[in-house]
Amino acid sequence: NIMEIWDEVIRAYNEELNRLKMLLGNGTAESYSHYRELVGHVRGIEWSRELFTTVVKNRIYEEEE
Repeated sequence: NIMEIWDEVIRAYNEELNRLKMLLGNGTAESYSHYRELVGHVRGIEWSRELFTTVVKNRIYEEEE
């Protein structure tokens, strides 16, 4: 079922985002470049999550028509 896959992928994205945000919040970044790298990962995952959500919603909408 596409919704089960969607839930599983979104859960994985959110878990990784939470892990990265905890690292950022705890001051774990070893340097400014490491901090920028972590922020880049967060932005990339957020972008991927939004794109994945859009694609799934479009597919569901197409199937309903």
